Amino acid sequence: MMIYEIRVFDDGLKRFEKLTNRWFIIDTKFNGGKVTLKNIEDTTIIIRSISSWKIRVIKTQGCL
Repeated sequence: MMIYEIRVFDDGLKRFEKLTNRWFIIDTKFNGGKVTLKNIEDTTIIIRSISSWKIRVIKTQGCL
């Protein structure tokens, strides 16, 4: 499983800047152009839509 961080906090995403910047992709749209993210630390926090170019892979977790 891949862990991502948000590189660009704009378009109303500024409120998420103070959270732990570690996310899982839980859905993709528009052939991967947009993604839905879930925060690793607080899984109740979901970003419904963010452009995929605004995130980057920071870690790959092996399967258990």
